Parts: sequence; C-alpha cells; structure tokens
Amino acid sequence: MTLQGENQRVQISMDLSPELYETLNNVAQQLNGDTGEVLLKGIVLMQVAAEAKQKGKHLWITDENKNLETEIVGI
Repeated sequence: MTLQGENQRVQISMDLSPELYETLNNVAQQLNGDTGEVLLKGIVLMQVAAEAKQKGKHLWITDENKNLETEIVGI
C-alpha cells in the first residue's frame, strides 16, 4: 500500500479482550493521552526494539544509577 501526503490515514478495527482494553486505557491515563497515542508509541517502541535486535543489541531498563534492572527479551 502506498500513501501520499502527510494527512492521509488508514483506519483499522481491532478486537481486544476486556483485560487488554483496560490495560490500554490505564496506560493512556498514566500518560495523560489517549488510546491511539498509546498504540502509536507502542508501535514505535517495538520498531526500535526490532531494529536493535537485528543489530545484535539489547533493550534494558536501568535505574537512576544505570544499574540493570530488567532485560527485555522475546521481541
């Protein structure tokens, strides 16, 4: 599919479990955003993780002292 122009959009429909829908709404509230924003940011985060994995890099969560707390695996 090729889209031209910055204002063109593709609308999609998704079926979510009640639990996932609740999680989506909770994250939106935490970010003071909306569910669409959460989904867009999630897609961008997955893209970053996938590109890092292809380059042999790892995705980590560190504390304020840069100590490893969690390594994100399975992406």
